[in-house]
Amino acid sequence: MDARLETLLADISRMSELPVAERARCLKRADWLAEEKPLEQAEFGAALLGLNVPLDEPADELLRVVLEKLSAQRRAAVVRESITELRDGLIEVYRHLGPPSRARTQILAWLALSGSPAELSLLANLLVEDPPREEEDVLLALTPLFQNPKVPASALFPRLLDALPNPLLAAGVIDLANFSLRQKLVQQHPAAGISGKLIDLLGQLVGTLGKLTEQAPSEQHSMAEIGRQVAQCVSLAVSLCDALALIGDQAAVGKLHQAMDLGHRRLRTEGAAALARLGESYGQEELVKLAAEPVARLRVLAYAKELGLEDKVAPEFRTPEARAEAELTVWLAEPTQFGLPPTKCELFDQRKQFWPGFRESVECFLFRFTYELTVEDAARTYSNIGIAGPLAHAFTADLADLSPDDIYAAFAGWHAQHEDIREYDVARLSKSEQMEVVRLERRLHDAGYREIQALQMGYFFGEKGLIAQASRENVPGIAIADFTDISFFPIRNVRKALGPREAYSIYKGRKLLKTFNRQKAEGSIE
Repeated sequence: MDARLETLLADISRMSELPVAERARCLKRADWLAEEKPLEQAEFGAALLGLNVPLDEPADELLRVVLEKLSAQRRAAVVRESITELRDGLIEVYRHLGPPSRARTQILAWLALSGSPAELSLLANLLVEDPPREEEDVLLALTPLFQNPKVPASALFPRLLDALPNPLLAAGVIDLANFSLRQKLVQQHPAAGISGKLIDLLGQLVGTLGKLTEQAPSEQHSMAEIGRQVAQCVSLAVSLCDALALIGDQAAVGKLHQAMDLGHRRLRTEGAAALARLGESYGQEELVKLAAEPVARLRVLAYAKELGLEDKVAPEFRTPEARAEAELTVWLAEPTQFGLPPTKCELFDQRKQFWPGFRESVECFLFRFTYELTVEDAARTYSNIGIAGPLAHAFTADLADLSPDDIYAAFAGWHAQHEDIREYDVARLSKSEQMEVVRLERRLHDAGYREIQALQMGYFFGEKGLIAQASRENVPGIAIADFTDISFFPIRNVRKALGPREAYSIYKGRKLLKTFNRQKAEGSIE
């Protein structure tokens, strides 16, 4: 056995016993495997069958990183070479590791990335017989299939339909079937033969959602648990509405009407679109009306275009501003953000400008969004500024006191990605770089700043800037000092004040937007 392979196996076996710094070195040492040929990788797979399972969390994490590198190698390959020994070995490893392992999901992704009928058939079998336990792992396994416009759907269906009883897989499987028909990968919807079962399932979900929306939290069911169940039911119901419309089964009309009667905007939108596709005038009317709801607007416009109803949508809901408002609202309503759309969303500023990462100038929109909520019988209001156009985003920090120029700068600096733009904690800097910190601290002190606490050193295209907490004239804030200038951002709202990240984003964004818009206007940047 190769000495490096022996070391890797030893690292996996003893990972939980190692200090954090040594674990990081183990992760780095594992890089070599992704550069090896498939036969050598197959030897690694065979050796994994000797591991005692289930693996503890640190060992599983190291194995996840190793297997992720194999998936990345296959994703980047021009020809995704298939070696029987490696493929069969990885499937054995998948079964050997068992459901507790999060690492093994990378093997599903590896199979999904191949695009070959044989490996996709094996993927379908694993998903049905031995599926992942976590929603994120299901997404990891299925996403490559949606990214392949020529995926051989016949290798996946009808086998994947056997996964419909699994609540984690059901929506993804139906979405993949819908995708296959839309991409013309199949002549008939893969689930057409079981449309009756899909109609029954939609009816069950509508009934469950009706009960869940009326259910109050209890000792057995927290609000978070109820929310998770509602999200899962809505996701599957949405997929079923789309599938039944694509199948063209008129028997679904009654259940689609019931789905529209529920208050959830996403489900109402899908139900209306499905009814419209089936020729129901009521569905067309309701779909057009839903364009007034920002959180539903983008999907409504997409369906309206697909169904030839775009001209029936009111003009004010088809403007760039209306679309931008919808983009931000959808982002805010994501579970990882606020989880629901804002009560109000009003245009704060609009301008066309050059933006990092875009070749042409883009329309940029700032919106003031407001949430009006009742928490423990008390009215609460939260308001902030978000952006749409080049990206949809909002900070936790309150931007309301900033000028529009600085708000755009904050988002541009946060959004910019470049190998010459980076920040490091001052504790991680070398001795020579620590001397630069001292020099910049002295600049701040000489300029009248006090209570200086260095936090990070920013590197911006060769220019160094110290990010520090400081006070000026007894006003605390964030100071950023480079060797030509000092920027200071006072803390006005302690609860939602600008932090080091937002302050440095403004610093970077000011430079980026000034440079891009000046040089683009002069024609010196292509």
